[in-house]
This record gives sequence, C-alpha cells and structure tokens, in this order.
Amino acid sequence: MTTPGQRTACALATAAALLLPAPALAVPAAVASTSYHVDNRPGSGCTDAGAGTQQQPWCTFAPVNARTYTAGDKILLARGAAWAQGMTLRGSGTAGNRIELSAYGSGAKPRILKGAAHIGIELINASHWTVNNLEVDGSGTQKLIWGIRARYDGAAGIGHQDLNFSSLSLHHNHMGVYVAGNAEPAAGQWGIKGLTMNAIEGTHNEVSIAFGANGLPRTFIQDVVLSRLEINDDDGEPTVYKDCPNSITLQSMTRVTVVDSLISHAGGCNTPTGTTGIYLGHVDDVDITNNIIAYTQQSGSPDQSGVNYEGWTRDVAVRGNLITGNVRWGVALQGIHEGGPNTAVTVESNAIAYNGQPPIAALGSEAHSDGVIRDNLWEGTSLTTVVSGGSFDGLAISGNPGPATGGRIWYAARDFATGQGVYGWRYQYSGDAGATWADLSYQQVDESWRPSAGALPVIKKWHWHPAGSPSGYVAKAWTAPRDGTVAIRGQAAKTDLGGDGVRVRIQHNGSQVMAAKTLGASDRVGVPTNVDSLTVKAGDTLRFILDPGSAGANSHDTTSWTPVIGYLN
Repeated sequence: MTTPGQRTACALATAAALLLPAPALAVPAAVASTSYHVDNRPGSGCTDAGAGTQQQPWCTFAPVNARTYTAGDKILLARGAAWAQGMTLRGSGTAGNRIELSAYGSGAKPRILKGAAHIGIELINASHWTVNNLEVDGSGTQKLIWGIRARYDGAAGIGHQDLNFSSLSLHHNHMGVYVAGNAEPAAGQWGIKGLTMNAIEGTHNEVSIAFGANGLPRTFIQDVVLSRLEINDDDGEPTVYKDCPNSITLQSMTRVTVVDSLISHAGGCNTPTGTTGIYLGHVDDVDITNNIIAYTQQSGSPDQSGVNYEGWTRDVAVRGNLITGNVRWGVALQGIHEGGPNTAVTVESNAIAYNGQPPIAALGSEAHSDGVIRDNLWEGTSLTTVVSGGSFDGLAISGNPGPATGGRIWYAARDFATGQGVYGWRYQYSGDAGATWADLSYQQVDESWRPSAGALPVIKKWHWHPAGSPSGYVAKAWTAPRDGTVAIRGQAAKTDLGGDGVRVRIQHNGSQVMAAKTLGASDRVGVPTNVDSLTVKAGDTLRFILDPGSAGANSHDTTSWTPVIGYLN
C-alpha cells in the first residue's frame, strides 16, 4: 500500500530536474511569420549558415534552438529525415496566428531520436503553439527521459494559453509527453490553460502522457481535452529507465476531458507503488467518457487497475467506457491518504467486465470516497469489493445491471470493423427519417462508413455525424445472436462543439425503446443511453440512431457514442 504522495512521486520522479529554474538565455528574436525548414538528408543542400529556406534548409537543430519565435512562425522538418538531437523552443504566438512545429514534404513523419540530450522536444513558457506530424523515438543505450516536455517556470511561466499536440507517434521514452513546471500561480492564475492532444500514438513508453507534479496546485493546468489517443504496451521496452506506473497521469489539473481513446496494456514493468491505465490525483472536474481502458498488465505491482482515483480528486466522472481485462479491478477508489479523499465521484453507464477481480474496489481507511456508482453493466461475482478497510458508505449505488453472461459484451468502438455484419454490427443511413434504411460503404482512405467517398453521413470508430437534413439519420444496428434478456448502456456526447445540437434514440425492431434525447450544441458531458432490461430473439435488430435535430442543420454535429450490449441470462 502506498504512503501519502508516494505513488505520485514515483510516477513523476524525474520531475525534480524540471523544477529547477529555467536558464536565462540571450537569444535573438526571429523575424515574424517566417517558415524555417530543416532537412539533413543527402542531396538536400542544407547548411546551418543559411536562412532555413526550403531551397536551402538547415541541417541540424542548432539554428532552431538559437531563436525565439513569434506569431505565425513555422519550424518545418523534412519528412523521411531523422535527427539524434534535442530541440528547445521558446516564444509565443497569438490566438489568431499560432506558431507551428510540423513536417513538410512527402513520406514518413520526421523522426527525433535519442542523442546526447535527454529531451526530444522542449517548449519553455509557450503559448499558442501547435506541434504535429512528428515521431519521437527515445530508444537507445539510454532512452529519452521526455519525448516532449512543455514546462512553465518562474514568473514568466504564469498565464499561458493554447497548446496543441496532434498526429504524434511517441515511443520507447520514459515519458512520451509531459506538461508541468515550477511556476507559482496565485489564486485565479494558472500555468497553461487550453491544451489539446489529438491522435497521439504512444507505445513502449513507461508513461505515455503525464501532467503535473508534487506541490503544484490543481489549477496549474486547465481546460484540457485528450481525444483519439492510442496508447498501447507501456512496458519500457527495451530497457527500463525507472518504472511503468501509469499510461496516463492526470495531476495538478482542472477541467479535463478524456474521450474516444484506447488505453491498453499499461504497467508493463514492475512499479512498487502500483500500476493503472489512468491515474487521477489532485484534479478537479474531469470527464473520462467513451474510452477503452483495458489490460493493465501483470507485473507483480500493486493495484493493476484500469482507472485509479488515487486521492485529492473532486468531481471526477467515468462514463460510457469499456473497462476490461485488467489484472485486478476496473476502477479503484483509494482511501489510503489521510486528508486526501475522492469527493463527488461519478462512475456511471460503463461496461466493467472480465477484469481479474470485482469491477470496483474501495481501498484503505484513511479517506473514504463519496459520490455515485450507477447504471453500470458489470460482470463478475459482485460489483464491488473492499480492501484494507475500504468503504462504500459514502457512495450511492443503484441501477447496475449484472452480472453479464455468455463470455462477451458488445462495445461498438471495440467491435468497429471494415465489413458489414462483423460482431453483429451494421452501419446504415436513412434519408426518410428512419422509415427505410440502407447500408453505408466502407471508405479505406479515412477508415469510415459513408454513402460514398467524402459524403455525409459518416460513422467512424469512435464518433459519427448525421446527414444535413431533418430526415438524414445515421445508425449503428446490432443483430442479436440468440434469445435472451439484454441490458444496454452508453453515453452520447458532442465532440465538435457548436451548431444546433443533435438527437439520439434506440429502436428494437423499429419500435422505440429509448425516446429521443437531445444533445445541446456544446454538451461535452452528454446524456446516458441506457435500457435496463430488454427481451430479444435471435435475429432481432437494435438500432442506435443519430439525427441532426429538428432544424436539420449539420454543422458541428460530430458526436461520440459507443453503445454497449450485454446479456443478463
């Protein structure tokens, strides 16, 4: 069992170096709105003495590191090239004129490899930056400690905004990407606000994504959206630098969304203080919605759970997820830190099934949790278990159907396939408000189901979008493989904020079993889509329907919804 703060310290032990003051360097300012190109491949004609144009690019990161960037600047790395160097970036853009680190040309993503530095890319006190289309490979004799690190230090580290990471491949690092700092924001201040990570691939790191550090306030990092992450096999391969506590560490944060993501096979090397897929500590107002959190590994460590409420959390909700295959519990509510309870916990509308031990555990007697556990589909001998004096006395537990039977549940995102009928799912659309339905066609170019290439409506693995008329519906339809009683769970939430909202409903053989529910234009939390008990016959159809709302406008209608179905007999 961990001692107060011990596990957090273990997860972010290398933060000690981060909390040293940033050196004061005199660097020349760059000319505004300039694109700098870097290409070290044979035949590129590169020189570090030039201006970094596409015709005569820089060879190394030395001239990149010697500049402070301003609004509109771009640092562009040649696709197909690789550098065993570290990059240090300074400067801030504006809301309407960001700074970008990205790729140019054709071919594979530019690669940043382990060289003499312990950091692949470092951003210091950065606002209004985009970092995308890169690969950071930390493998080597001694791996990169941080693939990417964004630090907010000293008085200059307060009040920053707008940092975006997307389309990145981060692997074989101690930490794939890490955001923290040593700034000391006062009440009402922050280090960085408005941070997004989208389409990040992390594999064979020890920790793929981490935020915060011991001693930082929970307001240090604010307004964060993590979406379409693909995190796999965090095992520290080939040589472990420290340990593998969590695939995602959420700490020192307020207002966070994790949505439409896979977090699988965390904790692949021994960590004395425990392992989990998603770690939560010193955070407020977090929504973990519509993700697969699975297969935290057997490494001889404590915990080995899917989601771990470590302590000092408020208003953290876990909704609409598939939490499965973890060595021990699906969700762990830690009560092991005196003065560090988990308050206003919400665990609802999930499928928590086929884990090694009961779905939800309360551990320790120092600080019991409060909140609600409701409407979860579960499998096992019991929904809850207590360990080392744990208690559920402060939690209202209701409406949780189970145990699921038959050795399988159907979760639409996990089951997403390139053929109609796989795992019983079909991908369909209607132009007449559901009176008739036709199958969509699979589009390999963007891994989607559509009427034709580029057309609406569209269904992808995690999210979908209706057509642009009041009668333009789109649906995922599931065919029952046998007679029995099923429970349906899910959470529908907007992922593209704006527009006029959408509606969701569920039909059984054309008859409505969940009336239409409206999602508002910016409803990122969403609505539950639950049916407690429904008798089906083999061959029956359950249709999960999304429409653009009564006005029929289809802008900003992208919606996350991954229904789950399980038999109860």
